[in-house]
Order: sequence, then C-alpha cells, then structure tokens
Amino acid sequence: MRVLILVAVCLSLAACASGAQPAQMISAAAEGQAIGDASPLKNSMTVGPVTGGSKTSPLWKSEVSNEDFAEALRQTLIARTMLASANARFVLNAELLELDQPFAGFDMKVTSTVKYRLTNADGSKAVFETTVKAPYTANFSSAFLGVKRLQLANEGAMRENIGKFIEQLIAASNTDPAFKLDAKTISQLYGLVPES
Repeated sequence: MRVLILVAVCLSLAACASGAQPAQMISAAAEGQAIGDASPLKNSMTVGPVTGGSKTSPLWKSEVSNEDFAEALRQTLIARTMLASANARFVLNAELLELDQPFAGFDMKVTSTVKYRLTNADGSKAVFETTVKAPYTANFSSAFLGVKRLQLANEGAMRENIGKFIEQLIAASNTDPAFKLDAKTISQLYGLVPES
C-alpha cells in the first residue's frame, strides 16, 4: 500500500500543473435562480477589479488567476442575464482571500474564500457586500493525476463559491431597498433620457 501511495505522489509531482479554466468555474443558473425582466439585477452590472489570485507555475501546482476568475464571473453574469452591455448600475469587485489546498492525496478538497463587493456605477457607495466560503472535493476517480484533481477541485470550489454569491445577491435584491429602481434610472436604462 505504501508503494502505491509513493507511486501516486511521484506521478502527481511529475505532471505539469494547469491553472483553473474559466469555463469550468462558471456557475450555471439552477432551478429557482433565474431572474425576471423586472429584477433590478437584470442587465445591471459589470465586473470591476478582481484580486487575490495567483498565476499557475507548471512546475508547481494549479492556482486561480485574477484574469480567469474575472472571466468566470463575467460568463456567469452573462448566463444569468445580469451583465450590462452599457449603462451598468453596479460594479462587482471580488477578492480571493484564500484558496485552501491540500499538498497531496487521493481525494483533493479545496475551499475557496472570496469577498464580494457590489458598488454603484461610480464606486462611491457599497450596495451589497459578503464573504463566501465554499468547499469542493475532486475524488480519485475524477482524474488519475494529482495535479489534475487539484485543478478540478480548484474549479469546483470557485464554481460553488460564485453560485453561493449569486444566491445571496438575488435574495438581497428582492428585499434590500438599495436595489430598487427609481423612474429616472429606469428611463436611463432604456435610453429614454440621457444620463446626467
């Protein structure tokens, strides 16, 4: 048994690491998470600065870069009809506080901790803030090589994290007055009056 573990660890270390892929971190809309045309989140936001990530060294281990995290957020917002093509009301900023990864193992459990901050368009006021923690485990059957399992676990942990954030955001938008649309904003969103 010890020999098998040693062989598995050696093979894992010998393989080249790849960073988490944006397409695998996208949180698709689950049942009950779709937003209606009247939602204040509909085509309302853009993605601002994303920080805290790290680029992957092929000789070390899989990580999540700022660019890939930002792209996953953009694609998630597109899939959920929340991304604005113009006249965004909100800017979404995100900071990857921690990506808790194992060094080695048959099952790779990664826990992501992200601080999200949604502000008004000029960034002068926070509309919604939350810190989300989400785990994900990639088991041995998901990939033979440890570096690949770690990549899958990273992607899963980020996907779950983004999904939890979206759930919280939708819930807040239904109850928090900060999200309500006034007549002027509605007119600007639909191009009825110019922005002041």
